[in-house]
Amino acid sequence: MKVLVIHDREKVSEEISDVIKSVCENPSIIFANDGVTARNCLEGDHYDLCILDLTLPHVKGRSANSDFHVAESLLEEMLLSTKILVPNSIVGITADLDALRAVQNNIGPHLMAIIEERDGTDWKKQLSDRIEYVKNCTSSRANALLTKYDFDVLIFTALDKELSPYKNLFEITDHPHFDGVKQFVFYDKKNELRKGACFSIGRAGQASAASEAQGFLAQLRPRLAIMTGFCGGIPNKTDLGSILFAEMSIDWDFGKWKPNDEMAKLYSRPEPISIRNTKIHRIARDFEENGVRDKVFLAGNLVSLSNKEISSPSIQLVPFASGSAVIGDLHVVDSIKSINDNIVGVDMESYGFYYACNYPHAAKPEFVCIKSVADACGPEKDDRLHAACCYSSAYVAKEIITEKWDF
Repeated sequence: MKVLVIHDREKVSEEISDVIKSVCENPSIIFANDGVTARNCLEGDHYDLCILDLTLPHVKGRSANSDFHVAESLLEEMLLSTKILVPNSIVGITADLDALRAVQNNIGPHLMAIIEERDGTDWKKQLSDRIEYVKNCTSSRANALLTKYDFDVLIFTALDKELSPYKNLFEITDHPHFDGVKQFVFYDKKNELRKGACFSIGRAGQASAASEAQGFLAQLRPRLAIMTGFCGGIPNKTDLGSILFAEMSIDWDFGKWKPNDEMAKLYSRPEPISIRNTKIHRIARDFEENGVRDKVFLAGNLVSLSNKEISSPSIQLVPFASGSAVIGDLHVVDSIKSINDNIVGVDMESYGFYYACNYPHAAKPEFVCIKSVADACGPEKDDRLHAACCYSSAYVAKEIITEKWDF
């Protein structure tokens, strides 16, 4: 537990430190002996507990203000300033009875407790009890981060164009605390109101997908994480416009390059991550067998977005090959197929996304990547089907959370 002790008398600070150490194992205790130093500490770090002397001097060496103006000003900054990181709990302490009475009528309601620190009182016991409570709260909060969910669903895309369809599928607003994150509400299959968030990373690639996903999974703690967008397809394994669920993601270009007579050769050593034997896998199998609920509606939108090139896309539950670059060479395609002949989808983000979801630093979500085939892996590439593929994968994601998923 991290504690900031703000007190101008060294002896009392040491006594407070002893009380903290008697309650907490290996606490991190930071000391400040005036208002200026305390403000710098609060701007520079976040604390589980702040123990604040209510007759603190503005600068050490000058007489303390018995009218508690320095402590009052500091507390006001904690509550109002965006520069200060507000501690989880604040305990006021003073030996000045006048300050004690004044504080109880002014800033007292904003403090967890106010303790009279005088000889002959049980102030150390009172402080110990408060520290014990804060310690338990801190432990419960840490446990909640690992076991409890906040958002119902979090949707990721690599590119802004892949996130664009959600602006029409949901009423999206900016998240008040996380720059770039959008939030929305929706009704699930039981007609219960749920909350979701979505985020576009802004670039393709494994590293960015893993990094951003790991961060927002820890911050937003969703029950279900979904990545959507477009991908490449292995020739003769799928059709343009097909909607692919990544049953597993294979990091095909993880391994070792070794020289041979003509050119270096990649000896791949992938470590696939699978969604088999999960609830989302069962839902994906249902989609593969039965398709979307409103096929006519989806077809109408896809015909328009694809200039009649896509109308009734198939849905497949297949392995993905996920690597660091777009595949435009058929020799590389053959190399990928040699790893797993069932690979159908090829992208640059699903493995990073699956890795972050499978090894989170918070409550573990179920997760799935859904991407639609915008082109065949090979030399011929263009973006004519990007809009249609972004829409179809997003449409399936919406149907999952509003009609299929049991939250």
